[in-house]
Amino acid sequence: QDYNLVGNGVVHEGYWSTLLGLPGWPAAGEEAIVMRNILLAELCDHHIHCQHVSSAGSVRLIGEARARGLKISGEVCPHHIALTDEAIQNFDTNYKMNPPLRSQADVDALLQGIANGTLSILASDHAPHADFEKEVEFDAAPFGIVGLETELGLFLDLLVHKHHKIDMVRLIEMYTVEPARLLQLDAGTLSAGAAADITLIDPTMEWTVDIHQFQSASRNSPFDGWKLRGRAVRTMVDGKTVWQL
Repeated sequence: QDYNLVGNGVVHEGYWSTLLGLPGWPAAGEEAIVMRNILLAELCDHHIHCQHVSSAGSVRLIGEARARGLKISGEVCPHHIALTDEAIQNFDTNYKMNPPLRSQADVDALLQGIANGTLSILASDHAPHADFEKEVEFDAAPFGIVGLETELGLFLDLLVHKHHKIDMVRLIEMYTVEPARLLQLDAGTLSAGAAADITLIDPTMEWTVDIHQFQSASRNSPFDGWKLRGRAVRTMVDGKTVWQL
């Protein structure tokens, strides 16, 4: 979804966009699209899923609509709960996201939305870029970061261990059962006869993010050097190991 309804905004509109002189992107741009989706979901009696929710207003709107029984859902990406727009103060383009990093109040609302079930799916927003693409002026740099390499560790560390917003079972549901239900797929379970597509997780493993160890060919991540707790250690597809730590 294109949340940018306000022209050429590149960062969250607020204190830091004003101080740094960067074009601001108000949360209202996102919230207007979320409201449009809610109206369409109600009009058509059809499910609409809102990707990459980043603002407190979006969480409120989705929560109110779901309470009325509307077919609307939302997801969250790890960088939107791990970081705020304060991170952009050094003009590091690895902090340029779409939607942008927002305020601490928005982060708090996202965490609460995950805890109470308003936001039901966890996603990566994996957006790899070559070094030369990001090594330009902030305005000119593309949006996005490598997401797949760090998302599980960030969600485990932040949601389960630090903020205690959900338990391990719910985290796994938000990765498996909830997306499968949304897409109406016969997947996401370990029931008899189900596809043996399995990820083995060590929920307490402590590790340090090292962009030079990524499986991805890209290195555009703001989390290099972060110490996290919880990591995938083995991946199986159709019962065969395709990756192991």
